[in-house]
Amino acid sequence: MLYEPREDSYLLGKQVSKCAFGDVLDIGTGTAIQALAAANSKYVRSVVAVDINPAAIEYCKKNIRNPKIAFKKSDLFDSVSGQFDTIILNPPYLPADPNEPAESAIATTGGRHGYEIMERFFGQAKDYLEDAGVIIFLISSLTNPLKVESIMIDHGFTFKRIARQKISFEELYVYTAEKSPIIKKLHGIKNITFLAKGHRGIVYSGLYKGKKIAIKVDLSPGHVSRVDMESRWLKILNKKNIGPKLLHSAKDFLIMEYIDGERLFDYVQRSNKNQIRHIIQDVFEQCYVMDMLQINKEEMHHPVKHIIITAEGARLIDFERCKKALDPKNVTQFCQFLTSGSFAYGLENKGLIINKRILKFAQKYKHDPSRKNFDSILEEI
Repeated sequence: MLYEPREDSYLLGKQVSKCAFGDVLDIGTGTAIQALAAANSKYVRSVVAVDINPAAIEYCKKNIRNPKIAFKKSDLFDSVSGQFDTIILNPPYLPADPNEPAESAIATTGGRHGYEIMERFFGQAKDYLEDAGVIIFLISSLTNPLKVESIMIDHGFTFKRIARQKISFEELYVYTAEKSPIIKKLHGIKNITFLAKGHRGIVYSGLYKGKKIAIKVDLSPGHVSRVDMESRWLKILNKKNIGPKLLHSAKDFLIMEYIDGERLFDYVQRSNKNQIRHIIQDVFEQCYVMDMLQINKEEMHHPVKHIIITAEGARLIDFERCKKALDPKNVTQFCQFLTSGSFAYGLENKGLIINKRILKFAQKYKHDPSRKNFDSILEEI
């Protein structure tokens, strides 16, 4: 079953005629309406037109004769190679309807919520788009445009809405999207993939010289960038073998070693008492070093997302909230964490009971952060 051109196809085609240039990739070509719109532009050199539906490719090869266009079967980028100046996408964008036949849903349904294909697309598109390239695509008001815009931001794209059209029960929107300025700066880094998003930043993973790295981007650096501050702390802490190794930094992004391992809760659940004790002592030692440097991490009272357990031991991550402090609280906060809440209960289930008297030693350490008082805390583990 082929998707016959409709209002969405013609609306997108008008913008393709205006915006497409260079080497073009048309994804979900259907009856090749977008491929032809691109090929008819004097600014377009070549068009690769792909579709997941073999019937669409068969139809196009039989009926379309244009020396600029080559057709092939592909599920998004699966059978595509190289980079393109323009990528066109007229995706299936409707939310799933359980009553729709499978043969028509392939052309209309973008997933359960309608935007899942867009999420897959933008997760891969960076590797196939030239730095100066543009993506031209269409979605509907039924696709949840705000969600699609959030997906683009998460995956390192900027965007503009360039056309719209109201039809019956929905509104159609045509967008252009480009790589964000920061993504364009990351030359030599491959497989840039969205990992996580916070209040002010995004974290990506990537491959650089065969090694996995993490990229932290500040979305609104302003006068004081947290990413910039974190890079300054990492330069200090790396000298003490604390934190991921800093590889490169700028005001609005940093590149660092990717720490691959387990979250602390997961590690405790699968490990024995002695292994857990060793890891806790390892964390304490790093906390003590930060105390001696008068650096307060600010998060050791609830560090479950900030401790990664690797084969080499405990690694601390996320230093963007660090502050210089005359009375840093890393050791004392970690003492509080170990003796309260669900984590303390998990330790007890493993036979590792940390007596509340550790808090008395922590109090003594607070007033006199000597190695002797610190060792008294370690002896309670």
